[in-house]
Amino acid sequence: MTGTSTPPASWFGAHLVASAAEAGSRVPLVFTDRSWTYAELDLAIRRTVARLDKFGVRRGDRVVMRGAARPEALVTLFAVTRMGAVLVPVHPQVTGGELAVVREETAPRAVVGDEGFPGDGPVLTWDELHPGDEASALAADPEPPAGSDVAIIAFTSGTSGRPKGVALTHDNLYWSMDNGLALLPVGEADVTLVSTPLAHVAVLGGLPQYTWARRGTVVLAPRFAPDLFVDLVRDHRVTCAFAVPAMATLLARHPRFAGGDLDTLRWILSGGAPAQTATRAQLAERGIRVVDSYGLTETSAGVTYSDTAATAGRPVPHIELLVADEASSRAPVDAVGEIWVRGPSVASAYWTAAGPRPATDSEGWFHSGDRGRIDAEGRLEVVGRVKDTIITGGENVDPAEIENALADLPGLVEIAVSGTPDPVWGEVVTAFLVADAGEPTLDDIRAHLDGRLARHKWPRRLCVVPALPRGATGKLQRQRLTTLLDD
Repeated sequence: MTGTSTPPASWFGAHLVASAAEAGSRVPLVFTDRSWTYAELDLAIRRTVARLDKFGVRRGDRVVMRGAARPEALVTLFAVTRMGAVLVPVHPQVTGGELAVVREETAPRAVVGDEGFPGDGPVLTWDELHPGDEASALAADPEPPAGSDVAIIAFTSGTSGRPKGVALTHDNLYWSMDNGLALLPVGEADVTLVSTPLAHVAVLGGLPQYTWARRGTVVLAPRFAPDLFVDLVRDHRVTCAFAVPAMATLLARHPRFAGGDLDTLRWILSGGAPAQTATRAQLAERGIRVVDSYGLTETSAGVTYSDTAATAGRPVPHIELLVADEASSRAPVDAVGEIWVRGPSVASAYWTAAGPRPATDSEGWFHSGDRGRIDAEGRLEVVGRVKDTIITGGENVDPAEIENALADLPGLVEIAVSGTPDPVWGEVVTAFLVADAGEPTLDDIRAHLDGRLARHKWPRRLCVVPALPRGATGKLQRQRLTTLLDD
């Protein structure tokens, strides 16, 4: 890990201000039939700072915002953080109960959304915050936030237990951007497609920020749909995109995938889980490279990048990785243990109503809860979640290992593996799959795994379902799999 003294003008959004001054006529943002220059985007941000000030938002205040994919949300993101306030983005599908937790933990000064925003209490609508009045007041340039100031509180998905608010500072987000720019092929001529909710850490600290830092263009999709994705690539000559594996799989299966509409797309950054081997091969045949990223909300986006299916890659320049054994000591090369992460892009605290709660140990390590191994060349392989480990007959089994081994099973669309209760074995390995034509049987699965995995890792139960349970960002909700057995 190299030196990390933060340079001046490293607060979140400073790169947009510099681009407005030095390359104001370039286009940073396209949405439907409208585009903005860097100068126009900066002007919209300054007007929104003035509006927020009028509504009583001050430095350090929290502003909860629905993370809808719309330009007003991006402008609000940069306006709130520029004035030294704290943005709390929530997913568009947030429920009233989830929003109540966010309100309770952050005590927001303002809530920004639309007429359908759930929960109690007043909501500042998009029209109120962005009236479209070209003569509206401009804010004076506020004093830049300090690097240690919290810029964004990004709540984890809350798929199990109470959601946690990760306090990402301006420094965290700056170093995440610096890390990504060091390893990803993003340049001034790139056009990046974003079709995930804006509350996703891959947007807050990931590829769109890298694109703007290089003065490229971001095309914002109002939602993800394979047909729309292809249209936007064709119409705007998109060169790169962020997509979770489920999105990449749907794209590869689209009827227009083999046509000429995707000719400009050079690579896809995939996060949340490794891209399926079959999907990666289909994209490669089409000339589209897949770059896998390992990262978490607590790490402000990616901490490794790899364009091979075998590993998640080596750590980015300002990150240290450690695989710890059960005694919390560094595990030997190729031994499996818990992945720990340390570096300036790693959040040091969770935000709670009672005050900050440490996210790292006394030496600055974040304990990810993921299981992995590091090979002799320093490359990380992620093998599953600590809490997802299946214990069957006293043997530990990683679901991800079985899923990877089944990825090329004929007739398979999607696969997820989990443990389900059993009076004899404690848990038995259970495969949940979405099938194409010719539904695979349990015997087909076992024959496919013969010679690939030890027998105690073979599924003993099979559940064929129309779809796997996923959250707002497409991430598999593994803890909901067992509920499918009752359907």
